[in-house]
Amino acid sequence: MVYKDANVSASVTTNLGDYKTTNIRFSTQDVGTAKLSFYLFKDGVPLPLSAVTGKLVMVMADGSRFIKDVTIVDKLAGQAEYVLTRDEIKHYGKVTAALNLYYNNGQSLAVVRFTFEITQDLIDSNIAPSAEYYIEQFEDLKEEVEAIVADLQVKFADLDNVETKAGAQAKADAVQANLDTHAGNKANPHQVTKSQVGLGNVTNDKQATKTEFDLHANDGTKHVTTDERSKWNGAQLAKLTQDNGLTKYLSAPDFNTITETGFYYISSVSTALNAPVNSNGYLLVYNYGTYPYQEFTAYSGVTTSIPDTRRKFMRNKVSGTENWTPWIELEYSAGAQAKVDAHATRTDNPHGVTKAQIGLDKVDNVQQASLADFNAHNYNSVRHVVQADKDKWNGSQIYKLTSDTGTQLYGLADKDLFTELATKKTTTFYSNSTTTNQPPVTSSFRGLQIGQDNIGEVLAMGNDGSTWRVTNSNGWKTWKRLITNEDFEAANWQNVTLKNGAATNERAFQYAKWGNLLLLRGHITATREVVCGTIPSDRMPPNGAVAMVPVSGTTGYSKLLIYANGDMKLTGIHSNNDAGVTGYYMDAVIPLA
Repeated sequence: MVYKDANVSASVTTNLGDYKTTNIRFSTQDVGTAKLSFYLFKDGVPLPLSAVTGKLVMVMADGSRFIKDVTIVDKLAGQAEYVLTRDEIKHYGKVTAALNLYYNNGQSLAVVRFTFEITQDLIDSNIAPSAEYYIEQFEDLKEEVEAIVADLQVKFADLDNVETKAGAQAKADAVQANLDTHAGNKANPHQVTKSQVGLGNVTNDKQATKTEFDLHANDGTKHVTTDERSKWNGAQLAKLTQDNGLTKYLSAPDFNTITETGFYYISSVSTALNAPVNSNGYLLVYNYGTYPYQEFTAYSGVTTSIPDTRRKFMRNKVSGTENWTPWIELEYSAGAQAKVDAHATRTDNPHGVTKAQIGLDKVDNVQQASLADFNAHNYNSVRHVVQADKDKWNGSQIYKLTSDTGTQLYGLADKDLFTELATKKTTTFYSNSTTTNQPPVTSSFRGLQIGQDNIGEVLAMGNDGSTWRVTNSNGWKTWKRLITNEDFEAANWQNVTLKNGAATNERAFQYAKWGNLLLLRGHITATREVVCGTIPSDRMPPNGAVAMVPVSGTTGYSKLLIYANGDMKLTGIHSNNDAGVTGYYMDAVIPLA
């Protein structure tokens, strides 16, 4: 939405003062775009607007009076707004206004009183609005109604209440015309329903003709005869196979639930329950009432012949119990003989004979060296060490600082850096930025710890170019970044967003965060007492700031107010010649803490 946004700042004090004259000027053509934005403060900080209703009272130049609720924009920052309606903006002239706050606990607060102007647009030059009153409170409305009633009683006290002949004839003619119109209305003017005429159960559907009904009733193809019904009812109802004679098909069933007599093909046996083996096959079920019997023939793949390797299983439910017996595999004679032949030709100790069973339990199963081989090794001075070698190596650095290839010693990815390093002394490490308690880098990092048990210092260097330091003295401290001269020399200047007619003069109005300072620079023209620009609130001190900035065109200064939300406003002037001021030098340094 596009608005003409007029800012009204107010500080709540015991000195409410007279009505403040502003330079706010709207037009009668600013329909839905004339907005009053209120910025409320108390004791130098934003006034909280929780549990409160804001009432804006406006008295127009023609005597019209409006009382409206304002919209709370930001409860914590003390911001509210109101957009003038189409009816309100047409009352041109000077407007006297006041903003009051009403709290839910019964308290109320007069905040600010001010005036602004609505100018009559040329297109509205022949329009003179009549006085009107818009009142939200019931008591005020009651008073207005009572005043109007009293005025009407005075005006009509002496009227003649007798109806004239001409007036009565006119009313009779009007009644006859209405009666004639009603009598000729064929569109159900009284909204009569089907229930009122005794047809509430009738649906609004098209009915079949008697010819159509007789044609259907005598259709011998669509209807069955008594002989056909008797024939079909006497047929076999339980199917042993599919209608085309093929086996019934089941995929991944629970074998315990198949009790209906029939011939089945079972697929996806690997995911079935209570199957004898993990192979597809055919299942034949006989059911003798309550004790079914199952035979399962398993094979691998689809085949047109019966191979010797096909396996057959059977089981049934025993009389007196509802549990199935275990599956029993039926062995073919050719298969049994093949297994015996395979066992007879095995030479891999099929019965698990041990060395103890043949009297060699004390013998180790190792290859023996000859005496010559032993002597050649025993007197080899290259492969063996002497005491001087041991003393030299024992006096060297035993604790590794890096891996054997020279890279970091420990990987800390997906680990807790403080927990891992607390148990180590001087060492090196690396992480891919998935470490808990890592330095606040945006990349992978590597580093060095120098110290001893529970005491030490860690330096971590990120691939983003930052370097961080943390110490451990019986407890880890906070990571601190080591700032380089490049960090201080390369300030990132950005343009300030100008508002309310503020414009660049000789230099652009810019800001930068430099260490713990907010830097401002530039030369602008602006109207005092309204917001002239804004910057992100995260670049601001928590409670705002104030700075003195010099003016151009003459010698002097103006006060620059910087609010916690980032808005800036010039207020006051102290110069040799106020009329000679041509702009403001916005060069200032603001501490952030």
